[in-house]
Amino acid sequence: MEGQELSTPLERGTVEMYLDAELYDHEFRRRRHDVAWYRQLATDMASAHPQASGTIIELGSGSGRLLVPLVRDGHRLIGVDLSRDMLQRCRDRLMRAGKKAAARALLVHADFRELPLQVSKSERFRLILCPFGGLHHLYTRGDLERFLSEVRRLLHPDGLFAFDVINPDPHWLSRDPTKRWSRTRFKHPRTGERLIYSTNHDYDPESQVLFIRLFYEPDLAQSARTEAGRAASTALVSPPRTVHLTQRQYFPAELEALLHYNGFTLWHRAGGFDGQPLSPVSAEQVICARVR
Repeated sequence: MEGQELSTPLERGTVEMYLDAELYDHEFRRRRHDVAWYRQLATDMASAHPQASGTIIELGSGSGRLLVPLVRDGHRLIGVDLSRDMLQRCRDRLMRAGKKAAARALLVHADFRELPLQVSKSERFRLILCPFGGLHHLYTRGDLERFLSEVRRLLHPDGLFAFDVINPDPHWLSRDPTKRWSRTRFKHPRTGERLIYSTNHDYDPESQVLFIRLFYEPDLAQSARTEAGRAASTALVSPPRTVHLTQRQYFPAELEALLHYNGFTLWHRAGGFDGQPLSPVSAEQVICARVR
């Protein structure tokens, strides 16, 4: 869809969030608990299978928020993503990590519902990851089934498929879509422009698709408080913009059934990266599945 006019809400919500990779990294810079969990999982799997080739697949590898730390830990990675902007950001981060680290990563521009990877049964991978809600961009049962078919094709019988998704909160989903939430002032990491962030959303209960809007507006009052800000207010002010993000919501029992009927069994499920059991107040579902 890159390079094409985005005509539907699903298309816009799949692409727009990932066009400004530097801003993406800035907004999620403090989210580290998931990275630590996946790093430990990769270490544990490497220890359990010391004779295996050890290459990890990360589906939806994005800007390298997880891939680069894994490479620094000494693992070999194949990172797959649909966004060229995010892949370029990942390449830049890999180069900063050093030539040896960068040599352990292969980045692939592809749709993870149809992976251009061919392996023999003996070469299948023991760890496949889809972190930070990558499954939320699988909007239909058909999308998920195509994706899981590819994971099953590539996963070793002794391997793990690990991923995390949001645990849907009916109260949050039913928020008033006409109001703005999470109002935050910040400075763009590249341009230095002072912005105000806010968000709202619409939820379609029939499709279980959430249509999120992220609003970025110039913070003229804050910019005008300093000499540099006054210069920025004339040189760097951009018009307000809205970024769309679309996410399919997966409820726990539904997700377990979808995994089961596509050839997987749950090996681990928790309500967060701290290992707490899934509960009504859990913000996340952290899952490891095996091929049945």
